[in-house]
Amino acid sequence: MQFQPKTEKEIAESRLLPKGEYDFEIIDAEETTSAAGNEMIELKVRVSNGDGIARMLTDYLLARRPAKLRNCCAACGVLDKYESGVVSDDDFPGKRGRLKLGIEKKRGYPDRNVVADYLVTAPLAV
Repeated sequence: MQFQPKTEKEIAESRLLPKGEYDFEIIDAEETTSAAGNEMIELKVRVSNGDGIARMLTDYLLARRPAKLRNCCAACGVLDKYESGVVSDDDFPGKRGRLKLGIEKKRGYPDRNVVADYLVTAPLAV
C-alpha cells in the first residue's frame, strides 16, 4: 500500500472545517448547569458545508453571553420566547439556520471547531 504520510498536526487539521458561515441543524438540547453554577442550554449542533461534509459540535447558551443567546433564538425562530425571558431545551431541536464557525486554539489541546455566533437572516420583503 502506498500513501502520503501526514504529521499529527496535518491529521488534526483535516478534521476541522475552515472558519466561515455554515448551515446548521440542532440535533439535541439539554438544560444543565455549567461548572461555575450558571444555568445553560447545551446544544448538539450538526454543521454542514453543503458538500456532504458535516461535523457534530457542542455549543452552550448562557444568559451571561446575551448576544449569542439572542442570536441563536432569532436564528431558530424563537425570538419571542427570548424576549419573554424564558427559553427551554424543547425550543431548539430540529431548528435550522446559519452560523459563523470559528477555530479554537488552546495550548496543550488540539485545535477544534466552535460556534462563534448564530447568524440572523432578515426576512424577505414581500
